[in-house]
Amino acid sequence: MNQTGHAAENRYSVDIDAPSSVDDLLEKHMDIMRWLNSPRMNTAEWHRLLQAAPRNIEDLLATEGYFSPTIEQSLETSTEGNTTRNRAKFTVQTGDPVTVQEIDIRFTGDITNQASGEKPEPAQLIENWSLKQDMRFSQDRWSSAKRGLLSGLVLQRYPNAKITNSKAEIDAASNKVKLMVEIDSGAPFRFGGLEVNGLQRYPRSLVENINPIKPGETYSQARLLFFQSELQASGYFNNVEVTSHTDNTDPEAAPIVVNVTEMQSVQVGIGVGASTNTGARTTLTYQDLNLFNRGWRFTNTLKIEQKAQSLNSLIRLPTDKNGYRDSFNADLNRLDIEGQTTSTLGTGVKRSWGPRSFEQTIGAAYLLEHVAIDGSESQNNYAATISYGITLRRIDNELNPTRGYLFNALFTSAPLDVMANGKFLQSYAKTQAYYPLTRKTQFITRLEGGIVSGADNAPATYLFRAGGDQSVRGYAYQSLGVADGDAVIGGRYLVTGSIEVIQWLTESWGAAAFVDFGNAANNTRDLKPVYGYGLGARFKSPAGPIGVDIARGQETGEYRLHFNLGVTF
Repeated sequence: MNQTGHAAENRYSVDIDAPSSVDDLLEKHMDIMRWLNSPRMNTAEWHRLLQAAPRNIEDLLATEGYFSPTIEQSLETSTEGNTTRNRAKFTVQTGDPVTVQEIDIRFTGDITNQASGEKPEPAQLIENWSLKQDMRFSQDRWSSAKRGLLSGLVLQRYPNAKITNSKAEIDAASNKVKLMVEIDSGAPFRFGGLEVNGLQRYPRSLVENINPIKPGETYSQARLLFFQSELQASGYFNNVEVTSHTDNTDPEAAPIVVNVTEMQSVQVGIGVGASTNTGARTTLTYQDLNLFNRGWRFTNTLKIEQKAQSLNSLIRLPTDKNGYRDSFNADLNRLDIEGQTTSTLGTGVKRSWGPRSFEQTIGAAYLLEHVAIDGSESQNNYAATISYGITLRRIDNELNPTRGYLFNALFTSAPLDVMANGKFLQSYAKTQAYYPLTRKTQFITRLEGGIVSGADNAPATYLFRAGGDQSVRGYAYQSLGVADGDAVIGGRYLVTGSIEVIQWLTESWGAAAFVDFGNAANNTRDLKPVYGYGLGARFKSPAGPIGVDIARGQETGEYRLHFNLGVTF
């Protein structure tokens, strides 16, 4: 490597001949390299830096575990006209790196009297020590190992833990180092009461009921972060910070401190867009986050699309003290797809509970439906239903998952003839799995299925069709189902799936190849899958993955554009 600088009629340059493992370190951090282009560089400063350079190199190499380097220095001076050129060269041999010979980790404080089986366990902390015996020593690794050891205490039970003594004894002759760390755990802490700051519009109970931490619970940073994420996800706050006071406080009752910045309670929005499923879209939204001054969330949404129109009203109550999340809805919808026009009026109630990793719901709903099929008589249906659903989320990242799986199952029943056209049970399940084949190659698979058992005249809303962005790409939205003249209507059976491989070309952009399959039918004999396959582009956005695909339907021979945003679970 070579760097050149100049001042007045003197020009200065430095060559460093060193192994590639330390070349960048020396180029960036040697004092003489940083001064080359300084206007203050002169002959006196040049010679001062040259004299200090060998020691400077030794200090930098020591941070990477090299304590016996060989350094050769040479200097050339030449004159061309009015310009004097000064060139220095450093040839560096690092020698053998220092490796860890012994590790001595000592604990003091209350952790030495901790009951057996309580976490964090000193033996486990020592086991997790990252700078193992015979590993190459470096200052970064040494510092990282100490931070990791301290974090093991600070994040759980002992928030005031501190390193009281540490040293690395280096034997340059044998290239070995002995490490010693002494850490004082301090007192174990438990959580106490709740302090809430920043509430003006919403009731304090809104925060209290979301709080998963009970007084007397062992201190855990992970629990504070979980509480913070739940508050942020509630939709009431622009900003949330959850901490605990552990200085000059009772270790048996460390207060939990919540600082929030509230969102405006009334919000009005308008949006335009397009879907490759239902066409151009205009959306109007009115939202009141504090209905009746009780923290009830009232959302009214008018959506007008080319193939679908809807007016939806939803009231969501804050999480109660038992962790239940209740909601009420009323919907008016019209969908004109594949020769079938379905108009519905519905209302319902739902209760959800559990964390996002294992969420459960029960609900009750009433539906009035009018169905018009091209070339057939229109039909009116109605049904009072009850439902139960579960959703499992086991993924490494909610927005852009790379590993894990998602699973959703929903069972909806019309149990009484007197309150429906006929009794029926709709069973539906969907799963999606993510697996990294390599650091840059990702495998995604999806499978969904559904069955409607019972009455042959179940409302069309509860029957199944396939095709479109989130179903079988290469086919029009809900174009796969039961043929009825020139129309396609829903069937009692559904199976769809997908296999996809994404090759990430950069941290944010990738290319995808996929094969989709599936169909809907009224009996298993007719449930013959059709296939779609294609290529696409992927982008990791802050709102989740964005996908644009070109897919060919093998059955039709047609190519279709598909657009996807986010993870639909």
